[in-house]
Amino acid sequence: MNPGVLDYSLGGWFFMSPSLLREEIQGLREKWQGHDAPHLYRELSDLLFTAGKIPAAMNLIENSFAVKVEGETLLPEDGKRWFHQGLEYADACLYEEACACLNRAIEAGLETFETHFCLAGVQKSLGRLEEAETHCKKSLEYNHEFSPALILLGSIAKLEGHLAQSIEAIESALLIDPDFAPAHYDLACYWALSGHSAKAFVVLEAALSKGFCDFEWMEKDPDLASLRTLPEFLILLNAHALKKAEKPF
Repeated sequence: MNPGVLDYSLGGWFFMSPSLLREEIQGLREKWQGHDAPHLYRELSDLLFTAGKIPAAMNLIENSFAVKVEGETLLPEDGKRWFHQGLEYADACLYEEACACLNRAIEAGLETFETHFCLAGVQKSLGRLEEAETHCKKSLEYNHEFSPALILLGSIAKLEGHLAQSIEAIESALLIDPDFAPAHYDLACYWALSGHSAKAFVVLEAALSKGFCDFEWMEKDPDLASLRTLPEFLILLNAHALKKAEKPF
């Protein structure tokens, strides 16, 4: 599968990788479990400022997420506000808070393919695969040609152990967007995991031809472990790495 971003520094701020940020957040949740929420939010906001997640940090300081008022009427503009706040929390790896905000956006009437897609991603990050699959399918009900939902559905099916469904979802996504290189790469991974090396190499070639160029990740991606034992793998990577090096800037 396609990897996430790496750590980097910019303008004096230290921006954490998602995996490191998730670990730090989980540590704080465990530390303050059973205590009043403000203690947790205070330390979480400090962490998010350090990680460069300023909007999410400010939202935590205001402690405004998922606060329900008895008899409260949510308006359409409230839905947009909760949606954007949910995205800020998701970007900061605060998935529980993101989930609460996105659900409130739906309650306010913002039931769109984008809202359900974002909820699917958050639920997947929380390990709630059944809920994630439900929201993916809801997203596709609202927009059946939204290929990112199909790609996400494929990754969820993989985690559930249903590789045939993963392949079907990605192939449907590629019918909509045949030039999307990361989708070709994911499909190659699913074929490799299914034991179909020949098919995996064909699709991996397509991914590289269409611009996928994270060679470092391909050399360690566990999904491609079965391909790396074959001589064709290095031949393919080296050929495309050479093409990339020969391209003018």
